[in-house]
Amino acid sequence: MSAKRPAGSRYERRDPVKRAVILGGTGFVGRHVSRAFTDAGWETVTVGRSAAADLRLDLVAAALDTVAGAFAGAEVVVNAAGSYWGLGEEQMRVSLVTLTERVLAARPPRLVQLGTVLEYGPLPPGRCVTENDPIDPVGGYGRTKYAATKAVLDSGVEAVVLRVTNSVGPGAHPSSLLGKVAYALLEAVRAGRPARLELAPLRAVRDYLDVRDLAEAVVAAAGAAPGVVNIGTGRAVPIRSLVNGLIEVSGVAAEIVEREPPATSQVSPGAIAEWLQVDPSTARDVLGWTARRDLEQALGDFWRSLN
Repeated sequence: MSAKRPAGSRYERRDPVKRAVILGGTGFVGRHVSRAFTDAGWETVTVGRSAAADLRLDLVAAALDTVAGAFAGAEVVVNAAGSYWGLGEEQMRVSLVTLTERVLAARPPRLVQLGTVLEYGPLPPGRCVTENDPIDPVGGYGRTKYAATKAVLDSGVEAVVLRVTNSVGPGAHPSSLLGKVAYALLEAVRAGRPARLELAPLRAVRDYLDVRDLAEAVVAAAGAAPGVVNIGTGRAVPIRSLVNGLIEVSGVAAEIVEREPPATSQVSPGAIAEWLQVDPSTARDVLGWTARRDLEQALGDFWRSLN
């Protein structure tokens, strides 16, 4: 990873390597995307509000020429930025849509935008979501993500939009389902007691992806033709099995208590979809990409990253 530089500075590359600018590059997905580009021989510049970013920058609040300066020398910009955990829809609109509009106004040379398969409408069990399925998002996360996708597709910027399924792996967000489970297990370990996991009913069956496979899909998209590509494994798994798998990996005795959440409570972005399975054939044909890690590895590496 490159050394930190002042926000908005323009600088020359010292080596004839390709440069990728990763917006949100210190977040869960962004960190893995940055590493995947580095492993593929790229120079990376992470941009974000965190002090850990190479370029510390609030993309919504910064002047447009400062945002454009962050893209200096880049072959591709990856938009993995935007908070959504625990936010209402209007807050997500600023974090996801306004931020994307600012990025587009700064005219990146090429963009890989991370969307979500929740931009599509719900499908019956057994169906795989494809790029030809109708757009009919349910919930604020899907709606705001689609608004950001539409802004990208209407902008004239050369862009690939990756509509991504759920991901898990080292660094998963503590507010995600598996993040909540993992941190509750970790707390039980530290307290020397069994864990009590109070969760919403574990009815859903969803396509889950190792975040490192997702990161490799982003690298593949950096050189792909513009368009929309769904990213997933093509295998829906019961989320109950993932929770049980994480408990097993941890070695912690745990009791699962399932309760319907209060009607007024905020649900996680993916909780609306009880069935979700992605058709990965376009990713295979267009990007030359397929998921290659199993979820047992993702869960094990996630747990070990906490210890």
